[in-house]
Amino acid sequence: MLSADVWRWLALAGAAIAILAFERHQRRRQTARQRHVTMRERWLDALMARPGQEIVAVQTLRNSLMAASIVASTTVIAIMGTISLVGPVAAHLALRIAESPEEAAVRPVQLTIGGLLVIVLFSAFLFATQSARFYNHLSYLVGFGAAASDDDRVTARHYVALAGRYYSDSLRTMVYLAPLVVGLFEPMAVLPGALAVIMVLAYFDRRHPAA
Repeated sequence: MLSADVWRWLALAGAAIAILAFERHQRRRQTARQRHVTMRERWLDALMARPGQEIVAVQTLRNSLMAASIVASTTVIAIMGTISLVGPVAAHLALRIAESPEEAAVRPVQLTIGGLLVIVLFSAFLFATQSARFYNHLSYLVGFGAAASDDDRVTARHYVALAGRYYSDSLRTMVYLAPLVVGLFEPMAVLPGALAVIMVLAYFDRRHPAA
């Protein structure tokens, strides 16, 4: 007969496996995310083919750059708050375990979930900063307009795809915080929470709105 703590660890492991399997499956499908990549590339090609549209392109890219910067700033604040919350609890638990394991008010699995929160937040921050980086470089490339070389155009297409993908990944990563936050209160809830998030993302990943 498995103990309650073992079931909690199994729920956490099951949630991680479910999320990884879902993301792997979605990357191999033609979803809305892949369609958006193609749409951004076509938008860039259309603008670079028509001289005089540089200001429109740069302004649009600056808006995207601002959005990515806001996500990065938000995740930094969230990381600081999570560390300030989990750090003292972890130190307190370590002392309590050293004195009396049965008196520990916080389970090790909950501390693990707290650590995963920090990791997920940092991943979202990293994706957002990379998105901002490529949007920034892309704004210089589209500024060439008709003077852009073929190599510039290829690089621009690559950058617009990467920038959009990283921005999407940053938002998507933050969605996966939901089951972890619930897991801080009850680790067993991580698995159903992860499955609920997967169902929501699968709905929004549809390629066509009517699909």
